[in-house]
Amino acid sequence: MSMENVNQNLQELHEKLEEMNARLEDAREERNSLLRERFDLKEQRRYLRGQLREANAAGNQERADRLTQRLEELKEKLEKLDARIEEIENAIETTDGDIDEIRDSLEDVRDARQEAGSAERGDAANGETAGEHGFNGESLDKAIEKLNVLVQKGLKKVADTLENVDLEAVGQKATKAAKTVTGVATDAARSVEKSWNEAKGNRAKPGGIGDYRISGSGVLDGGCYNRVTISGSGTVSSPLVCRELKTSGSFRAHGDVDCSGEIRASGSFHCDGHLTAGDLSGSGSVKIDGDLKCGLMNVPGSLNVGGNVTAGEARVTGGMKVGGDFEAESLTIVGSLNIGGILNAEAVNIRLAKSESTVSSIGGAQVTVSQSMSAGLLSGILKPGYGCLTCESIEGDDVDLSGVKAKTVRGNRVVIHSGCMIDVVEYTETCSIEDGAVVGSCAKV
Repeated sequence: MSMENVNQNLQELHEKLEEMNARLEDAREERNSLLRERFDLKEQRRYLRGQLREANAAGNQERADRLTQRLEELKEKLEKLDARIEEIENAIETTDGDIDEIRDSLEDVRDARQEAGSAERGDAANGETAGEHGFNGESLDKAIEKLNVLVQKGLKKVADTLENVDLEAVGQKATKAAKTVTGVATDAARSVEKSWNEAKGNRAKPGGIGDYRISGSGVLDGGCYNRVTISGSGTVSSPLVCRELKTSGSFRAHGDVDCSGEIRASGSFHCDGHLTAGDLSGSGSVKIDGDLKCGLMNVPGSLNVGGNVTAGEARVTGGMKVGGDFEAESLTIVGSLNIGGILNAEAVNIRLAKSESTVSSIGGAQVTVSQSMSAGLLSGILKPGYGCLTCESIEGDDVDLSGVKAKTVRGNRVVIHSGCMIDVVEYTETCSIEDGAVVGSCAKV
């Protein structure tokens, strides 16, 4: 096979690989739009539940029945959305690894092509043939043939696993998100979409619409990109818009970051401005000076946000500090947290660690605060305040508290464990106070 044919084959294989990757990008965008839609529906459900409680308390049965019917409709929509999101995530997981494998194999074949080209040029200069040096292109032919088979299998696999993904609806769903009490998720989606559309119409901006990779140390001009990968030490000099951002090592963005897909950070990640992402996964230290808006959030490390946080499902293991409010579908944190404003989520699950935690107020359907096992075992010999959460008020349907100091606790069903210090407890159905808990007053309302 001539070198010209080799180059042509490699170009065709690269185009097929990009076709696979484009379908996965579409699937990720649909998943993210569905996550935002689910967030909006859960906001509606939370609001309607509050209205239903008020209607029941006022004895307005007709209004209560209407609200109950609307809640049932929302439940059905959420179940369908959850099933659809799970289907797409399974498809993405199934094919993502294959694309990386094919991409690596393609790079290996390209390296072999370059070596072959160098050998041919050297033989020609010496008046020798490739066969005299033991190279006749046969090994390169086999490598390309093997890679071609791999790509064809990958294309079939991605077609099979993503055949049910409604790619035509991706653009529609990105702007369809229902108007809710907050509307924050919709605003975030529109912000990213607007920036992305502006970038596509202005390819003169730094970066254009392509991939960018830093390996080692480098500075990236702001602008709009498809996929940005940084390994080592990377700095972005101005606001960044992208579809995917992966960092490993040290990363600093001087300005806002809008990422319609996933941000995956390992090491130190610092954004000077606001950050908007479909998903955020940070292993190490994540610091955002402005506001944070994202879908799924998983940070096994430390999270420091100067402004407000709006998220879908949030999981933090380590420490979290937020200057403003924190609003999410659900929050699970193991460690310490300090929130200057209000913590509001459908489900709040806090497992306290050694350092003291503070929150202005907490609201949610389910609120659970527990102490770590070490705090329970050593609470008799360690100083007071170990594994303790201090806040003004806690309100929810089901409230279960350990190691909490609060002025007011309100809920339908309330459990106060030993080690709590509560000034006022108000409940509508049941209340259990363990021995060792200090409660100023407890009243059924």
